Amino acid sequence: MLVAVSMRLFSQPLAQVSHQPIQSLTMRDDDEELEEDSIHGLSFGINLGSYFANARTANVYNGSGPFEGFINEAAMVRWYSIPERIGMDGPFALSNDVREIQTFYNTQSYWFNADFAPTNMRYNPAMYVGLNMKWNFNRYAAVIMNVNATNLKAVGQFTMQITPSSQNNQFNSGTQLLSVAGEEQRFNINLGYRQGWMMGDMSNFFVQVGGSMLGTKWMENYAIVADRQFDLITQSFVAGQTPMSANPNTGIGFGAFIETGVEFWIGKYSFDLGIGFSREKVIIYTLEESVTNKWIQATFNI
Repeated sequence: MLVAVSMRLFSQPLAQVSHQPIQSLTMRDDDEELEEDSIHGLSFGINLGSYFANARTANVYNGSGPFEGFINEAAMVRWYSIPERIGMDGPFALSNDVREIQTFYNTQSYWFNADFAPTNMRYNPAMYVGLNMKWNFNRYAAVIMNVNATNLKAVGQFTMQITPSSQNNQFNSGTQLLSVAGEEQRFNINLGYRQGWMMGDMSNFFVQVGGSMLGTKWMENYAIVADRQFDLITQSFVAGQTPMSANPNTGIGFGAFIETGVEFWIGKYSFDLGIGFSREKVIIYTLEESVTNKWIQATFNI
């Protein structure tokens, strides 16, 4: 009798204690599933970062005159070399420009050697900005598309030889090291798939891959001589007329990209830090080169 009463008294609390952890584990799993399922659908973001262009195409701006003939025959626009544009014997040089250079360097003559142009032109790192769209299937998988743009500048140094007019000439070294530069605009459209792996409750490691389209628009190419900018892409010179610059065109190339980084979650919002590489074709007028470009960027998604 006493045994039966004792068993009846202790059976109920033991049952309650044994079921509590099972219920709490079940509720925790349900909460995690609900939290991950809530990260679903379309989000938009802003990309901010730095772009590092491959140097292989930068030498098109080195002042050697990369293209024969007119780049716009109707407007008579040429892409001149530096000797053609400002050389004393240049076929397209203006006499006023030649006199101005002679006066500035206090010389009767100047010329350019065959190896005057640099062969190691490079693009400066540039700011990379754009928009990001992402369709999340869940916290880890998504389809992404982003559009980014940047302004690039390639800079190098060329040499000009001068004959000093007197021993007091401040430019008496005979060789002048001067600057040549080119400017262009680029935009990227990337479309791909992202896969993430959990690092913590609020962070993922991710990799995204896909196709890339690159638009390249050359803008300017110029030499700095006698503290003055001489445009190398310009209209043929006609007496009594002001030369006109060319209307830049945009070359479209295609390729692929890969990007990896870390994604941080705050509810439905996320913040990415990533580094990316793209292999694509850069087209500048008739020049076409398949190169690898890279970037680092932060993305803020809402």
